[in-house]
Amino acid sequence: MNVLSNALRQTSGSIRLIGLIYCVTLVLGLLVTLPFYNTLNAEAHSSMAFLKLLDGFNYTVYSDFMHNSQKALSPLFSVGRLLGVLYIFLSIFFAGGILLRFAQPGTPFNAGSFWQGCAEYVGRFLKIFGVTMLFILVETIIWLLAGSLAGFALSDSLTERGLFWIGAVFFALFLLTSTLLLCIGDYAKVLMFREDERNPFRAFGRAGRLVLKNIARTYGLYWLLILIGSALFGIYFLLDALIPMSNWGTVLLMFMIQQSLIFARTGLKVLSLGVTYTVYESLPHPILIPTPITVITPASASDDESQFSTV
Repeated sequence: MNVLSNALRQTSGSIRLIGLIYCVTLVLGLLVTLPFYNTLNAEAHSSMAFLKLLDGFNYTVYSDFMHNSQKALSPLFSVGRLLGVLYIFLSIFFAGGILLRFAQPGTPFNAGSFWQGCAEYVGRFLKIFGVTMLFILVETIIWLLAGSLAGFALSDSLTERGLFWIGAVFFALFLLTSTLLLCIGDYAKVLMFREDERNPFRAFGRAGRLVLKNIARTYGLYWLLILIGSALFGIYFLLDALIPMSNWGTVLLMFMIQQSLIFARTGLKVLSLGVTYTVYESLPHPILIPTPITVITPASASDDESQFSTV
């Protein structure tokens, strides 16, 4: 737990870093939210039907509105999907600056150094992301085929409940292996950052061996942070159910709670990379020993044969 406490202490001292990332994501979100809000106002034509959505989701209101206004909203949905891709890129982009921050404990936050770290490592981290997604795609196909074959083979002897549990088991296996690969991907980022590794497959392989040899301290802490993030969402949904959004005051209250959750999730992302960095530094990891290279020494003017030396 010393690793977690050290990372938590350094994360709590990086409020300006968390605030910077939060502000960037907030501005990008407003680029879609404001046009979406204006379009909703224009398409609603002063209808009071949307007030029904304050008490909960109403499929009739939603389906009627989408039937009448789908053409106006389709471009905004496309922009929203592009924004989702941009958020993934920003998550990868910010990783270099976050790791640089944890590599300089005790120093005040400097925005210039942060952006420099982001730009320096984004290319390598994009390669690691591609390798991680490749492995996740492969294991998805494997578990999908295995689950389909198991369900087909046992379909005659099991009830629908039995088939459901087979699907649940294979989904759980998919979830475990996917999070393991994502955990390895984070350690590969740290490895590329600390050891100036440039080959993404070699970095992923070395990180995989490190994680599997120290499964409790690496993958165990990774799942602990996942559970903390899930608990934050659980608290938000509980508050959403307890606070009726019947007026502007309660709507504003829920907005503040929602933004607090987003800020906390941003801090949790910073903490996750900080824990990964701190664990990596605390574990023994193999040092690559250079392979001897044979160097050909040019022959002198009086010699007809080349001389060889090994370094």
